[in-house]
Amino acid sequence: MILVGYLTIFAYIFSLIFIIGPLVKKVSNLETSRKIIHILLFMVWIFLDIFMKNTYHQVIVPIIFLILNTLSYKFNIYKSVEREDKNHLGTIYFAIVITIIMSFVLIFPEFYYCSGIAAFCLTFGDGFAALIGYNTKTKKIYQNKTLGGFIACFISSFISIFIFSYLYNIEINPLMCLLISLASSIFELIGNGLDNFSVVFVSFILSYLFINISSSILLSSILLSEIIFIIVFFSKSIDYLGSILSMLIVFSYMYFGGRLGIFILLSEYFFIFIVGLIKKIKVRTKKEKSSRGFLQILINGGLGTLFVILYGIFKNDKLLIISIISVSGCFIDSVSSDVGVLSKGEPYDIFKRKNVPTGLSGGMSILGITCSIICSILISLVVYISMDLKALDFILISSIIFFQTIIDSFFGSMLQVKYVCDRCYKVTEKNICCNKTTRKISGVSFINNNMVNLISSIIITIIAVIIYGVK
Repeated sequence: MILVGYLTIFAYIFSLIFIIGPLVKKVSNLETSRKIIHILLFMVWIFLDIFMKNTYHQVIVPIIFLILNTLSYKFNIYKSVEREDKNHLGTIYFAIVITIIMSFVLIFPEFYYCSGIAAFCLTFGDGFAALIGYNTKTKKIYQNKTLGGFIACFISSFISIFIFSYLYNIEINPLMCLLISLASSIFELIGNGLDNFSVVFVSFILSYLFINISSSILLSSILLSEIIFIIVFFSKSIDYLGSILSMLIVFSYMYFGGRLGIFILLSEYFFIFIVGLIKKIKVRTKKEKSSRGFLQILINGGLGTLFVILYGIFKNDKLLIISIISVSGCFIDSVSSDVGVLSKGEPYDIFKRKNVPTGLSGGMSILGITCSIICSILISLVVYISMDLKALDFILISSIIFFQTIIDSFFGSMLQVKYVCDRCYKVTEKNICCNKTTRKISGVSFINNNMVNLISSIIITIIAVIIYGVK
């Protein structure tokens, strides 16, 4: 059986490379040839299952092709799959990731069918995404990835997982298939050959969780997090990597933080989203980008997410309070800044006792401060009622949350680096203005807005930890 398996697999793959590939390339193009072969490689996992299941041979086969693909990349042996520019390692990455998952399931057989789902998502999902994306003209949504490719990845992944689960009698319902498919489509956007890894690993992990831990809270957490990604990414409120991180944060608050954690987080996300859309209308006239990025999301939600995960593990209510204070403090700071920008007058720097240009760190507006106070009180009120706390807790939580605005303004005013443009004489936080390097006039060179936000977030979280003394 093993020998028959080797002969079958090698005959099949070489027929794809040296017969099917050249024929497709002749009537179409190289990229279509590459992706047709990529899709048809799904049969390799089936052959491994038939002839070599749970033997070391299931690892030897992809290792052999890893060696052959590396040689082909160097010497252009497979002309139907190798690009002439020599800057794409997709064929090598493909062999590497299959080697990894087949090695893993050899050690942990309970993951075996998860490897099949992952292989099908990689071959069908990633393959059709590139095939449709390359041969159709649809809107680009991230780097060279298109909306058509995204949809193709989702549909083909869903169909392939559904058929796989039916053929192998895997207990995965249509909702689970949908969630795995959508996650694969989201992580396929990474590109540069790395989508071979991201698609496989995310589908591999999710399929294992769904097969072994199919709880309603897990399903709802993943569903909600994916919905949030779609909203913030396609609205361009947050860039791709920031949207991925937002998705993970939402999952953590939903899965570990319970109803209160996710309610507060989503309320804050929704408010920032709406204010961001309003702000974008105004900022767009100035031809500036307003999308948040990965680092901003990490600074604003990283510490809060850590504490909500700890809460989910240890079930200590104080950890949840600290998490809410941490993430809400960052939220209030964003509210103060974003709403303040909408004020008609110039903000006032209370530490330098003078008006400053709109958008410059350290400045505070009546509109921004008022909104921050109201939001701080509302958040504290929700926590106070939901957790049946004392009146003192209501005062403490709202005060600590609001205090981050003051701390952030202080560091923004006194320490954040600021420059002046020698052409337009504008004071700015950017080192380039009017296509010319600006001149530093105050602050510490390495302390920019992100650093100020990080410092204030750490300080406010430490204050919360000290007051609520985790035991």
